[in-house]
Amino acid sequence: MPSAVLNRIMPYLIPLALAVSFYVLAGHFDVVSRPGHPGPDLWPRMICVMLGIASFIGLIGALFESGDPVADHADKAALLAEAPETRPELVWIGIAIVGIYIFALPYLGFFVATTMLAMALLVTGGMRNLALVPIAGLLLASGFSVVFLRIF
Repeated sequence: MPSAVLNRIMPYLIPLALAVSFYVLAGHFDVVSRPGHPGPDLWPRMICVMLGIASFIGLIGALFESGDPVADHADKAALLAEAPETRPELVWIGIAIVGIYIFALPYLGFFVATTMLAMALLVTGGMRNLALVPIAGLLLASGFSVVFLRIF
């Protein structure tokens, strides 16, 4: 395996290996759960699964990456010298959106309020394809509903 490919995939292999090993370790707690209730291994294992999925997706992306998109060293230096764009007003808008969410939650219900929260944060965060915002909002709210209303 060429070293360039290894350098691209290593940042994803290490967290993936850690996620798998910690998932196994989380199953060996001395405390057992009551029948029908989640045990102490639930949260650590959920985090390990999420880390594993994110690492696996990054690993697949790194394997199929065509190489360095900026081949010229002068271009790399110019890109590194540019200051990143900062927009602190978006943080305050996000805080206001979460405040509105907390206020609206008892009136709209969990699913509707969470869908609206996700859509507002996606638009505020700069999601460019506005046709996907409602779909992403519904998917996020559905995922949160399953986790928080069904599992817990």
